[in-house]
Amino acid sequence: MKSCLLAMKYCLLITAIGIGLNVNAQILNLADSVQLNNASVWGVVSDAGDSLCATTTYSPTLKPHIYMRKINYNNISQQSPLKPLTFDADFNNITNLTDHKSIILNNELFVTFSTQGDSDLFLFKTDLNGTRIDSIVTVVKDSPDPTNDMILTTDNNFIYVLHFNPNDQHHIYKYDTLLNLVSRDSTTTQPHNNIGNAIFKGGEFFMFSGSGFGASTDLVHTRWDNSWTGTATQTIIPSTLGDGNFFSTGVVYDPVNQRWYIAMNHIDSSQAIGNEHIDILSFDNNFNLLERLHVTGNNYTRPHLTLVGGNLYMLYDRVAVGVYMHKYQVALATQIDSDPLIGHKALIYPNPTSSAFNIDLSDLPTDKNYTINIYSVLGQQVKTIITQKRLLEVDCDNFPKGLYYVVTSNDNNNSWTQKLIIE
Repeated sequence: MKSCLLAMKYCLLITAIGIGLNVNAQILNLADSVQLNNASVWGVVSDAGDSLCATTTYSPTLKPHIYMRKINYNNISQQSPLKPLTFDADFNNITNLTDHKSIILNNELFVTFSTQGDSDLFLFKTDLNGTRIDSIVTVVKDSPDPTNDMILTTDNNFIYVLHFNPNDQHHIYKYDTLLNLVSRDSTTTQPHNNIGNAIFKGGEFFMFSGSGFGASTDLVHTRWDNSWTGTATQTIIPSTLGDGNFFSTGVVYDPVNQRWYIAMNHIDSSQAIGNEHIDILSFDNNFNLLERLHVTGNNYTRPHLTLVGGNLYMLYDRVAVGVYMHKYQVALATQIDSDPLIGHKALIYPNPTSSAFNIDLSDLPTDKNYTINIYSVLGQQVKTIITQKRLLEVDCDNFPKGLYYVVTSNDNNNSWTQKLIIE
């Protein structure tokens, strides 16, 4: 197995270096890869604060279950023992689980899963050690619409579970963090399919999916306000000669370098479903393609991404073979960490802080509106401020401890990025 992994790592490194379509120097550089032990399918990766948190499906007995493990940031081969998140007793009145997604919010892990037949959908949560909190919640039972390939996302206050609605694209279930149902809704019809992912940024949900499934499909980006009313749609990777771009389950935003990273399945026009491979794409803020890497061979699918400390981590699987992780080093954009206008600087103090901090814009050009976006280390937007003030205080009492990025931009699209530590 070890020799196979080394051979795979070598081949993937050659592939990642050899098939990059980039405007600038290479952005993503493969640093490590590993196959996870005791993991069958459906790997999802998040940042747990002290390590990576991976959830996978595994069947040590007759029933498949969801397991969690912690993974070292630097050496992804160093992994904690498996922690079961579901148990046989959970399925006395529920058929066996199939697909799942997971996400971390406020130091809790939220997990949604569908069951055999794809007509049921459930939601539960655990602490970051995998200890279950309260009971499993039924999102929908006996749905006429398929519940597999669901989307799980957050606006940093609520949890949203989405599953396919053939007429209106998605059913949406909004939950508070205590797993109380807040509302049910459907997306309006902006062309996309059910196999993708969505993240919240700047007061909007950004969803990435295929225009269809399989060959002759485009990768599309749709935007939705916080009530899930569609605001925009854009084709960001068009089909070329009948190829397919879909299953974009891996989505992160990089606030430091102001880039989007999307991991998706790609298939040539001559290939049948089941032979697709995974590509990772880097875009700028306007969704201009910066780099495209072909990173696996055929028959790999379901990529998921998280971004921590200048490294991009991807979890993905191959049915009946296992779950894999890649670690990529992210190259810094040349304009980041340097002032766009020489001699001008936005100042943040005190830094570190525990309750509030000041943003001093007095050194920046005058007569400008400024937008201040604060991002977590995962790229989640936690606060937006639009101001003409030169000095303002920002309350951060409700921010979890950790590293943040404060991005200040003006109407001319100049921006200044500072790191902020909340203790």
